[in-house]
Amino acid sequence: MTPATKTTKRRQRPTQTPEERAAQVEALAGELNTAVQGITTDEAWISMIRVAACFHQYSLNNVLLLWAQGEHRGIPVTQVAGFQKWISLGRHVRKGERGFRIFAPRKHRLTEDEAKAIGPSAYDSQGRPKMVIRGFRIEHVFDISQTDGEPLPEGPSPTILTGEGPEGLWDAVAAIVTSKGYEIRRETSATPEAFGSVSFTENVVRVRPDIDPAQACKTLIHELAHIEADHKTRRDEITRGQRETEAESVAYIVGQVQGLDTVEYSAPYVAGWSEGNPEVIKKAAEAVHKAAQTILAALDKTEAADGE
Repeated sequence: MTPATKTTKRRQRPTQTPEERAAQVEALAGELNTAVQGITTDEAWISMIRVAACFHQYSLNNVLLLWAQGEHRGIPVTQVAGFQKWISLGRHVRKGERGFRIFAPRKHRLTEDEAKAIGPSAYDSQGRPKMVIRGFRIEHVFDISQTDGEPLPEGPSPTILTGEGPEGLWDAVAAIVTSKGYEIRRETSATPEAFGSVSFTENVVRVRPDIDPAQACKTLIHELAHIEADHKTRRDEITRGQRETEAESVAYIVGQVQGLDTVEYSAPYVAGWSEGNPEVIKKAAEAVHKAAQTILAALDKTEAADGE
């Protein structure tokens, strides 16, 4: 069900103590987890997630490479996988089809001696030497349009928010983002279907210009959560699934407190990126609680300043 189009106001709340804020974040995190569990016990969703987990997450270079090859050959590239992976999904590549080339990294875990020579930055959060890329190899993948077989299962998708966001919330969140040294641009990201993105190299947060204010506001909170959860330095330590789970969980909590109900978007989103695995959500909990409390505290200061 799509949320009704309406203008909402930010909740007027008395300034909370850190303990009160922590308790509220804890309660809302529990509500989101319950919603996610409800989705991930659905048979159709489980089937869809198993399939979705089979598809690789590609780098920007590979996305551009796939797009360029598709344009040259007149094939819109949508879902791609290797020859054997399609077979495992109940589909087969048609005879005579030519694959698309991508770069696959050759990963290697540093030896203890190599890590010691580099220093503390060579170790992950568990104290193990990090995985590093030692070159690339060419692999071939095929688009679903080049295959025949069983249709891929579909599950519920996040419901895009419509209408206006809470009054003043965009400006308040934007102020926090810019205070951290990031420029906000209302433009399409490198991945056009994404509602937003954060570039840690450019220090730029992008939010698509063609979405309703409510969705734009939620997206901005999501990108701020990536910044607040320190995904710039933790990028090599945790999976993208955990990063997205953390960011969207924070967006849900902050949105709920500020009068923006995102559950119809956030629950399927978190379920998808966590692949229905409660361990992913559990590992994300500490970062979610810390980032959500920090953002809410900053918004409390904004509300206090506005009321003076």
